[in-house]
Amino acid sequence: MRKYFPFAVLLAEVLVFYRHVLFYSGYVFPWDFRYFHYPQAWFIAESFRHFDLPLWDPFTYFGRPFLANIQTQALYPPLALLIVVRNLFGGHLLYYLECNVVLHVFLGGVFTYLLLKRLGVGVPGALLGATVFQLGGFFPAHVEHAGAVCTAAWIPLAWLSVISLRDSLRWLPVLAIALAMSVLAGHAPLTAVVFASTLFLSVLLVLFRRAPRRLPLVALAGCVWAALMAAVQLLPSIQLSGLSIAQYRTDWLKSGGGAPLQSLVSMVWPDYYNIFDLSRYTFHGELTFMYLYCGVLGLALAVGAAVLLRRVETRLFSVMTLVALFAMLGDSTPVGKAVSMLLPASIRNGLHPEFSAPCFILGIAVLAGLGAEGFFKLRPLAYGAVALAAIDLILVGSGRPMNAAAAAQEPGVSHSSFHGSATDVQRLRMLVARSFPPARIDTIDSSQDWAMAAPLIEIPSANGNDPLALARAIQVRLAFCHGERWGAYYQVADPDSPVLDLGNVRYLLSRQPLAGRTPITRLRDDYVYENPHVLPRFFLVNKTRPAEGLEDAIRLLHSPDFDPRREAIVEKPVTKPVTVYSITDFAPPGQVKVLRYEPRTVLIEVDTPAPAYLVTSEAHYPGWRAFMEGQELAFHYTNIAFRGLPVPAGRHLILMRFAPPLFKLGAGLSALAWLAVAGCLVVFVRRKPATAQAVR
Repeated sequence: MRKYFPFAVLLAEVLVFYRHVLFYSGYVFPWDFRYFHYPQAWFIAESFRHFDLPLWDPFTYFGRPFLANIQTQALYPPLALLIVVRNLFGGHLLYYLECNVVLHVFLGGVFTYLLLKRLGVGVPGALLGATVFQLGGFFPAHVEHAGAVCTAAWIPLAWLSVISLRDSLRWLPVLAIALAMSVLAGHAPLTAVVFASTLFLSVLLVLFRRAPRRLPLVALAGCVWAALMAAVQLLPSIQLSGLSIAQYRTDWLKSGGGAPLQSLVSMVWPDYYNIFDLSRYTFHGELTFMYLYCGVLGLALAVGAAVLLRRVETRLFSVMTLVALFAMLGDSTPVGKAVSMLLPASIRNGLHPEFSAPCFILGIAVLAGLGAEGFFKLRPLAYGAVALAAIDLILVGSGRPMNAAAAAQEPGVSHSSFHGSATDVQRLRMLVARSFPPARIDTIDSSQDWAMAAPLIEIPSANGNDPLALARAIQVRLAFCHGERWGAYYQVADPDSPVLDLGNVRYLLSRQPLAGRTPITRLRDDYVYENPHVLPRFFLVNKTRPAEGLEDAIRLLHSPDFDPRREAIVEKPVTKPVTVYSITDFAPPGQVKVLRYEPRTVLIEVDTPAPAYLVTSEAHYPGWRAFMEGQELAFHYTNIAFRGLPVPAGRHLILMRFAPPLFKLGAGLSALAWLAVAGCLVVFVRRKPATAQAVR
């Protein structure tokens, strides 16, 4: 009882804090949690149910790499295990996801408790610090960002491992696990913060003479080991980042970003900007970064420890906290802005300084625990301080708009109801199913949720809202939308564009009636219009226009004389050379029949009396391969973003399969790295602690 009592206290705190979502009907985690994370988790669950990997999402944009998108958490072990359990035993997936987030908040508290114990803090002080971290600042404000919560939970374990490496190398595989899990948790900007803070802590330990000089090198080895363990996710994600709109972030973000300086007010006055009442919130900054409240007692103890206590650990973590503060504020301070502007655009492009917030909150929590240990000598007083801190944080932060929204006011996305009735979804699904594969929809003036929920409601959309959207897919959309190359979501501006026909967009949704058009049906919130000129997903043309590259292809696609029914814009082959058959302008193009259409496998039959060119409205991406009668063919980038290839005369079966080589390479590296971790853990467990090697 004495051994597990602290963990029971931490668990009870978390359950009370999130009681609305866990135990009361009608409450949910708001915003991105249901609009962004839930549809993706549903697609993972469906893939697992069919004993497949979620490598490709055919429902969003014109298809997109799914597993390569690190935000999906498709390879994060806790989420994968949770989805498997749900598939086996049933239940509402959304509730499983909410429990997963709460579990990670609890893990963050447990790891913080163990970190403080390793620093020599007693049970009450360690409990107080863990309470501050799990209930204060970051977690209560960011439960909508499931990946950020899962990533932040591993920070205290990474710090604990670095500190413990001073004495024993047996903590090296633990450090690698913590860092690898922070990668797989799916929030790349925060993962970068985790790695940087871990290395910085190792350097500070050396500077404060609390560790041997080799510690930073050992910590760096742990980072490399972790990267290998997560290679199965890292390699595809790095590739996708370079092919997505993420590469254009500096187009609109001229500096490094960061949390507003005004957010610091929330540390003493959490509702100063009315973040607890959305109808009155008027500050321009994102609401979730305007809550840093760690409790009156927690903040007082942290400041008191930093100023009054003479322990080396106090000075060390004061520096950690101060650096994390300036990193979090980014260009909100003159120093941060100057540093940001000195960085190359390629580095600044991936920075999100505001996500240094969990390191700042963890620093406050550790200092609060050290302060409790130094100021509260009587155990009853110390335990009373724990209770007071928990009550304060629960009363102030629990049940607020950012962590417990009423479902009636925040309808979100569910499988049975989608901003209307299940009947609306079913009616639209029946419409798109008139063709095989199902035709796509798009919106002129409607909710973006039709695009974001496409993997959930299984109604293909030519649109999406993904920070890692393929840059070429967005360029296609800009032919009938208004926007910039870096944008992820644009609604249709030109419903008469032939490129819209090319994208297999058969149905358009609009809240307002369109002049000169007659809707074919009416949903609760939308008029539905049919595009009479829509082209099929797969068809043949007898003319091609060569393009020297992307810019040339964009120019040709926007050309007023481009006719997608008769011709295709073809770039140079992206794989090995293939025989280019001569295509006659006047030859009949032939027919295409889709025999099989699955997320990452397509089988079609082509019958053409003369050589022709196969055009698709399926997004091309490295890893897509084509086979005809056992011979591999080479895809060309066609019409900017799509897969296409020349076919000879006659009847042929063409198989398209998505098998990304980087995923296979990453899987092999990760398997070896995880086996090495398992082997080290077995050896270290069997060896006596006294024989473990020390970092010297």
